[in-house]
Amino acid sequence: MSDFITHFGIDWKLLLAQIVNFGVLLFLLKRFVYGPILTILKTRKEKIEQGLQYARDAEEELKHTEILRQEILESAKREAHAIVARAESSAQQREAELLEVTHKKTEIAIAEARRIIQDEKVKMQNEFQGEAEALVRAGIIKVLGELPAEVRDASLVADAVRELKSLSPEKTKRP
Repeated sequence: MSDFITHFGIDWKLLLAQIVNFGVLLFLLKRFVYGPILTILKTRKEKIEQGLQYARDAEEELKHTEILRQEILESAKREAHAIVARAESSAQQREAELLEVTHKKTEIAIAEARRIIQDEKVKMQNEFQGEAEALVRAGIIKVLGELPAEVRDASLVADAVRELKSLSPEKTKRP
């Protein structure tokens, strides 16, 4: 083997120096270059994984938010329908109340008109009786010629008025 080593021109001292130099260079590269590069790569890998995890979390949060948004929209729609239904019910109730008030006012107006008509009817009957009394008195004066004594006159007039009152309103109407 020594032949082999000399034949290729390997110098043990030089080979040993190159091995030491290579070891020192390997140590220095590992310590000052490879270590920091590995640390940077490791940190970068962690940040990338953390970023991916944040992206997954954000995606899940987005899905959750979308579901929550849909639920809120559905709730708002249901609430809006309920409000509309309550408003319609309230409007129908108010309409019924207004119709009832109008009906009562109409009944009051009709009752008042009937009362006024009845008052006018009584007034007209009283006027008619007064006119009839005067007519009977005038008729008695013409028939008897002269007005008898007040007692007889009052008796005749009272009988005539009583007779007129006993007649129905249709019979007492003027032609």
